[in-house]
Amino acid sequence: MTELRQERQTANVSQRSVAKALEWQQSELNRLERFAIPNVALVRLVEIASVLGLEVSVRLHRIGDPIRDSASQALIARFLASVAAPYRVIREALLPTAGQRSWDVLLRIGAQLIGVEAVTRIRDIQALVRHIRLRERDGGVDHVLLVLSDSVHNRALVGQLIEALGPRFATPRRDVIEALKAGRPVPGSAVLLM
Repeated sequence: MTELRQERQTANVSQRSVAKALEWQQSELNRLERFAIPNVALVRLVEIASVLGLEVSVRLHRIGDPIRDSASQALIARFLASVAAPYRVIREALLPTAGQRSWDVLLRIGAQLIGVEAVTRIRDIQALVRHIRLRERDGGVDHVLLVLSDSVHNRALVGQLIEALGPRFATPRRDVIEALKAGRPVPGSAVLLM
């Protein structure tokens, strides 16, 4: 509101003129400019700005990781139930070179690092493959495990996904699960349905 008030004053336009153009009471505009109304709707700011010949621009800035939904948390919990004690488990581990991006889970056993991405529903195979490729490039891990919810929808697409990811992700699911449960290093990257 401070910026709008300053713009109004710089243009030498009275509160009365702005209020009249908006079909508001001058007292309402005065309260807005004095921050006497605690929660001003964005549409109100846009209306005032347009009368002053201004355009409102809103930008979003990441301030942290987004809230994970309960389905994602449940999927991660199912996955972690199959991971034996010798593994060191780190949740939401930042990627070493990628700013605020993080692995859902980072596993360490001996010198081996395994990045884990949990996806509840395959929405776009191409976008998911790109996402995983970036994780492979920036993640600083030996192998990547893409953990999917075991649903009819995901089962129907998992073959296409593995084909798109290529031979590096063709490690048999059972071999990976056995290694995780036994506390041994995983034999390779894989797509797991859980």
